[in-house]
Amino acid sequence: MANTHLDMRKIKQLYRFYTQGVSKRKISKRLGISRNTVRKY
Repeated sequence: MANTHLDMRKIKQLYRFYTQGVSKRKISKRLGISRNTVRKY
């Protein structure tokens, strides 16, 4: 799925998990996105 964007809801969830100290791998699994996408945002 190249060149697709995340909706704001997923970005907010990603940020919330990240500030809680959840690993990038777990964030990607929970949200169903790649680790590279997690790194990007």
